[in-house]
Amino acid sequence: MNKNTKVRILWYLSFLVIFLIVWTILHYTFENLVSPYKGMISVGIAGLLSPRITQYETQSGKQTQLKWFFLKKAITI
Repeated sequence: MNKNTKVRILWYLSFLVIFLIVWTILHYTFENLVSPYKGMISVGIAGLLSPRITQYETQSGKQTQLKWFFLKKAITI
């Protein structure tokens, strides 16, 4: 498994976890909110809070990073 695949899997898993947490909070907080609205709001918030994948060039080659709102340091893979 190459580095880009690992980064993508980590990004998708973090997006899914954030989506499920936000959707659950909306489900129990706003009981009369229709499911499509819960989904759209959850996707928007998860998209804002999920990590960003960035690639940059160094002397040793391309490096891939995950920059996240919750962490000060970027995760380099």
